[in-house]
Amino acid sequence: MAAEQPWLTRTLRATGYGPLIVHQAEENHTQVALVAAGLGIALVPRLGRGALPPEVVPVRLDPMPTRRLHAMWRTGAARRPAIRETVRTLQEPWPSIASAG
Repeated sequence: MAAEQPWLTRTLRATGYGPLIVHQAEENHTQVALVAAGLGIALVPRLGRGALPPEVVPVRLDPMPTRRLHAMWRTGAARRPAIRETVRTLQEPWPSIASAG
């Protein structure tokens, strides 16, 4: 959450809310546990969160935040088929996952 805090703070302030941040957790499961305990909200990527407890409600963000991915490998490893295929797959357009809550 710490890396996303400036984005979250700017977004909330733009809507007239000033967030009071009293908990910070890096691990997605810890963030979900804090929300389930009624201790706040969390911005957790859908792909990293797993199943949600019944007391936690996912809410779609609008606009949807985006992130950039960077692939790095050793120079000599570029000829390995697994490296080439991974990079090729990452360069293809991602299927839309925004429609699933």
